[in-house]
Amino acid sequence: MNEVILELKNIHKSFGNNTIHSGINLTLHKGESLGLLGGSGTGKSVLLRSIIGLEQIDKGEILFSGKRIDHLSENALIPFRIKISYSFQSGALFDSINVFENVAYPLFEHTKFSYNQIKDKVAKMLKLIDLEGKEDLMPSDLSGGMQKRVGMARAMILNPEIILYDEPTAGLDPANTLNVVSLMQKLKLKGLASIFVTHDIPSAIMLCDRIVVLHEGKIAFNDTPEKFQNSEDPIVKKFITSTKE
Repeated sequence: MNEVILELKNIHKSFGNNTIHSGINLTLHKGESLGLLGGSGTGKSVLLRSIIGLEQIDKGEILFSGKRIDHLSENALIPFRIKISYSFQSGALFDSINVFENVAYPLFEHTKFSYNQIKDKVAKMLKLIDLEGKEDLMPSDLSGGMQKRVGMARAMILNPEIILYDEPTAGLDPANTLNVVSLMQKLKLKGLASIFVTHDIPSAIMLCDRIVVLHEGKIAFNDTPEKFQNSEDPIVKKFITSTKE
């Protein structure tokens, strides 16, 4: 197994009297895809948001390449947010600017590339997501699946080492789901590590090297997709059954 790139140690998080995480321990290795499953309200998205500092953990440590990042200020987090990218569930595109400007935004903000260099990088990224030549379209011109892929392209444009996917297939029809998962597979082949938060078990099994199930604030299962599918653990079996209903 490759070296550990992300490590969560004894993570605790509550909102008022509502305990979300009560001792999460998790590692992600370079190039690994990890599926993060669990029922609604188990804190899957909260965990992603905690990793990049959009939520503050109450206790524990988050380490990226051995460096602790959970206690850093907003400014100190910027270099790590370039290396750990977040792909929002909705795509989270800026409605008032076109596809090119949306994808190029991180390059304008965080690099000194020339306009022509940025134009070239965006064109290559749009080709990767099968939206070649769509630079001038507005978000309102795109289907839900296309919006999600553009959001993923924006998350990828700075060549991060990890991408955090928050329900990227939610609300999509089977064809668009396959398009999104195919893109995630392309990025995995490029050596990108990822955490894939989802209720979409078939997609997680197709993409991921490891499946993690959250239950009542802790990790109830952490193993291969094959062992997940064949697990006799009542929590896992109940979760699989509930998602089929």
